[in-house]
Amino acid sequence: MLLNLSNAGIGNFGVVALMSGYGASFSSANIALTAFLGASAIGVLAGGFLADHTQRHGQVAAACFAINAAIVFMIATVNLPSPLLLAALTSAGFLGGVIAPSRDMLVRNAAPPGAAGRAFGIVSTGFNVGGIISPLLFGWIMDQNLPHWVFGASVVFMILTVLLALVTERGPHDSSAEPDARLMHPGV
Repeated sequence: MLLNLSNAGIGNFGVVALMSGYGASFSSANIALTAFLGASAIGVLAGGFLADHTQRHGQVAAACFAINAAIVFMIATVNLPSPLLLAALTSAGFLGGVIAPSRDMLVRNAAPPGAAGRAFGIVSTGFNVGGIISPLLFGWIMDQNLPHWVFGASVVFMILTVLLALVTERGPHDSSAEPDARLMHPGV
């Protein structure tokens, strides 16, 4: 849900926020959003290669999202010239995409044996809940004439996502690594 909320504001309200709060033209705001979304797709492919070469998926996701939060924070607080804004949104999109495969690996590793489907069902439900909340929240932000907060709120959700990724990371389930209940409770 937090991951959805961190990206939905930019994806759904980024153009109107850039036009009303940053003085961007309709075409430059749309180009920036297109770059954000296109770079995200490329980032997913790069993130897949990265996920294959690491076991520290939570740290990869947290590092990419922390850098992403810093970039989006800069967008939220500084009126960047169009070329820098385009570069910042492209970088943010790429890093947001890199996170996706590591996120999926975290979900797979967190799932108890035989429950991967349920775990991914919970994740999908979180995305749906985020999809319900985000238009209400970001629409309200725009109704308050606070376009910079479209990006600012995204940063808050990114930081919360980083913290959650670091707190919940654990390795793949290995039943041989779990202590035997008979050793912990000899009377069993």
